[in-house]
Amino acid sequence: MLSMVFERRPSYNNDSKITASRITTCIKLIYYTIFAIAYGIVGSMSSLVMVNSTWTHGHIQFLWRLASNLCIVYPPCDTKSLEDLPLENRNDIILSIGQFRPEKDHALQLRSFALLLKKYPDDTKKTWNVKLALVGSCRGPDDEQRVEELRNLSASLDISDSVEFVLNRPYPELREYLGRASVGIHTMWNEHFGIGVVEMMAAGLITIAHNSGGPKADILAPFKGNMTGYLASTEEEYADAMYEALVESKRTGDDSNMKMRQLARESSSRFSDEVFVDSFKHAIVSSKILCR
Repeated sequence: MLSMVFERRPSYNNDSKITASRITTCIKLIYYTIFAIAYGIVGSMSSLVMVNSTWTHGHIQFLWRLASNLCIVYPPCDTKSLEDLPLENRNDIILSIGQFRPEKDHALQLRSFALLLKKYPDDTKKTWNVKLALVGSCRGPDDEQRVEELRNLSASLDISDSVEFVLNRPYPELREYLGRASVGIHTMWNEHFGIGVVEMMAAGLITIAHNSGGPKADILAPFKGNMTGYLASTEEEYADAMYEALVESKRTGDDSNMKMRQLARESSSRFSDEVFVDSFKHAIVSSKILCR
């Protein structure tokens, strides 16, 4: 965050009105620096710190100057309930799951999808009729307004007929989408972990996640020496990854995508409820915090 403020890069938590002014940028940079110092002092007094990813581990280690009392405990994900979904006979759906919060960057998904349709019109529209489904919840009026803006963006990109917004639906309906879709997409920059990414992998989707944070460091890391999904940052990278994941294997008859689905599902078990319980217990016992 400090680097973003210093470089004056606009973002959902660094308003363009602030980045446009050197004075407000300096004030915000001073505030964040003071906060980071105070944050580090308090954190360094901890007896045991559990973090949710390798990325968070590095972040906290840098700020808190911790070593021996810092360990990674991945969040619990209910992967078992998704592992019985079939891997075969999937629809040509690219699925996004998550609340419609600004940091999720759904706009990047829409622009990337529009580029996919523009670059490969014959394959995506005429042959397989690819769709993008954005499934998520709205916390209140701000999120609802954001969805309306996303609908308008879809219209301006001329992709409304290929995009579906599924709002505030019960979990069984989300699970149904996870069982029908072929590809999952995630676009949040520097997400600390990414439970939604794990859920898509456990459900058997070929997942394309942002090339940062927990998805890059842990979730989509190679498993048994093979890829478990794709990482992307730009519209072009996302569009090409979507094409390769959804269309290219159909054109070539290659079974590599099915192998990737199987490996992704297998690797998602690293983040199961059972692994979380064991890791949590191990962290407590190893630290001997209960004996103090």
